[in-house]
Amino acid sequence: MMMFKTFTTIWVKPSIKKHLVIGAFYLFSSFTLSGQIPSYQFKKIRGVNPTAQLYFQKQLLSHSTTADFQLHVQVKEFDFSSKETFQFQAEIYVDRDSIIGPQLLYTYKISFKTQGFKSKSAHWEEMAKLSSQSLQSQFATWWKNNWDKDPHLIQEVRVEFLPDYVPKKLDLDTLFYGQKKLDWSDFVAKPYPGSRFAAQIFSNFEYHAAPRIERGILFLPIQVKVYMLRSSSWKKENLPDRALDHESTHFNITQKAANLFKEQIQQKKLRPLWYESELQWWFLDAYRWMNSTQKLYDNDTQHGIQVAEQEIWNNKFK
Repeated sequence: MMMFKTFTTIWVKPSIKKHLVIGAFYLFSSFTLSGQIPSYQFKKIRGVNPTAQLYFQKQLLSHSTTADFQLHVQVKEFDFSSKETFQFQAEIYVDRDSIIGPQLLYTYKISFKTQGFKSKSAHWEEMAKLSSQSLQSQFATWWKNNWDKDPHLIQEVRVEFLPDYVPKKLDLDTLFYGQKKLDWSDFVAKPYPGSRFAAQIFSNFEYHAAPRIERGILFLPIQVKVYMLRSSSWKKENLPDRALDHESTHFNITQKAANLFKEQIQQKKLRPLWYESELQWWFLDAYRWMNSTQKLYDNDTQHGIQVAEQEIWNNKFK
């Protein structure tokens, strides 16, 4: 079951597989205007003994087709626990997606005193009526208080991209894109022994999202961080400026990948039940683009040796 954590920081790492999103078939009704309490109806009931099934169907099930949410009732307990006590327990599920399947919304349990009952069989209808009425009443209160904040009932996702994270104060190890122009002093790691390359930059990007739910709408402010790590970036001695140009373009390609990620999200409408997987899908798509482009860049320029090609790439990713 997908769990939603309000105000949770999400640091995305490239570990989510494609099949999380591929083939997803999403069922979503036309909701009332955002901010209004959506309607619901009970469409299925399971777990009741055949004797009481018809009574529950009569009390709970609706034949209307206009409700915003279709709910299922799973009866977990419906029986006399003793001569004087009747136990009823049920779970209510919402089913909005054929892949995710039913999601638990609400659990209800109650006991009824049954003094004076002479036999079980004579009172199934009465207990079904009491149980269903009690369930309906309590769930209606729960719905009124929780429809606008429960993650399984989100009606819309609204994404807002905050400005990229660029702190004013420089960090000893992390240089964020846009803080200052890259220079050789940012390469502090020791060169790899025997490496045929003149320098190497370690650059990366990630995003931070802090979701919140208000009136059935999930607001999703996202901030991207593009950075290089000084302690993982190195250079050899007495290198020309064009060698620095080569490493700077690697950094620019990383920034471009972050922008592609944002552009993809801005062009899509994230689905309420799949927004986490879809965010990570497009993050990984941009990450793959970054890795393949970095490799192509090094191949075309022969790691900065081909001056003409280097100039082309410098102009392409200024």
